[in-house]
Amino acid sequence: MKQFDVIMFNMSNYSEWDEGVSNRNYHVLKQLLNSPEVGKILAVDYLPLSWKRALRIYKEDLVLNIKDAKVVKRGLTYKVTKVSDKLYVYSDINFFFRPKATMKSIKKAALDLNFGDLVLWSYFPFMAPYWDILGQKLTIFDAVDNWMFHSSYAKQKEKLKACYDIIKDQADLIFSVSKNLLNFFDDQPNVYWVPNGVDLKHYNKTFTLINRDIADLPKPIIGYIGVIQEKVDLDLVRHLARKNPKKSVVLVGPVWNEQDEAKMALEQEKNVYFLGYKTYANAPMYIQQFDIGIIPHKKAGFAASTNPMKMYEYLACGKPVVATSNIGTENVEEMISIVDSYDDFDVQVNKLLESDNDENRIKRHNFVKKFSWINTVNKMMDLINNKLT
Repeated sequence: MKQFDVIMFNMSNYSEWDEGVSNRNYHVLKQLLNSPEVGKILAVDYLPLSWKRALRIYKEDLVLNIKDAKVVKRGLTYKVTKVSDKLYVYSDINFFFRPKATMKSIKKAALDLNFGDLVLWSYFPFMAPYWDILGQKLTIFDAVDNWMFHSSYAKQKEKLKACYDIIKDQADLIFSVSKNLLNFFDDQPNVYWVPNGVDLKHYNKTFTLINRDIADLPKPIIGYIGVIQEKVDLDLVRHLARKNPKKSVVLVGPVWNEQDEAKMALEQEKNVYFLGYKTYANAPMYIQQFDIGIIPHKKAGFAASTNPMKMYEYLACGKPVVATSNIGTENVEEMISIVDSYDDFDVQVNKLLESDNDENRIKRHNFVKKFSWINTVNKMMDLINNKLT
């Protein structure tokens, strides 16, 4: 099949991935870079929707440079960086007040880099009203979750709804991370459920030294890894801590400002430990120290449209998993415990801790093999090739 080039609108910045942040967008891009069917990729950093975000992007992405990369073009409001012969990164602060001009600038950057047949691959719904400017042969939207329920976009719901309507109407392919989102996109024939995946090799690394912030904690460890944001039910975490005073309840990940007050209250529990942000490189070390992995997400709103990457990561490390219901766990429910109440959550945590053994750990590890990122992106590529032929 003839190669195609990709313009990818990201849900985060390349510099964040470079510093150890990981998400679906990062893993898909990584796999596409290894695909012989993909020529060049222009990865567009998360486009700002406010002055505050524009200032942050200016400081982090226009002033500072990506490590071991070369700036090939620079303007007052944008920069194009060559990471490799296959990957270029475009950063811009102009979008929130001149979106059309930003799109024209992105198109010109692609033309200057001799991009040929274009596939547009977007994680960023707000660019949908302007995507025709790019002249792509195929338009893909990868829905990682439903931003309509995300607290960061509460003031932009009407604009966001209009963007999603355009996506429903115009996208050639829509990948939905969760089953719940299939309904959101009206179960159209061009919408496909493609859950998240895991890098098994990464999560099976061995570590000769374990960081003391977790190595010194009393066992067993009830562990959570991920951003501590609105969807995390910290009241449930407190319930677990109080029911299990001799166990360590460990939360690994950055805490959003909206959760600061709840975090301070939770820190009063003597067996609760917030360990802060850890890089993707170090995530396996921490999960490997857990005795059980938990996903204490709220059952309504934003969490209902997700497919938590952490459940694959826990399983890849052989850990038992307990999760709240209705949070996008359908495809792994035969291997994890799903609960509806705080008390049931505690019961299942203790039941799985008591019954865990080597045989169960091997079962979990073998089960999750089919959810590799390679398999996930291969499914996407098959759907793309069917559309292009």
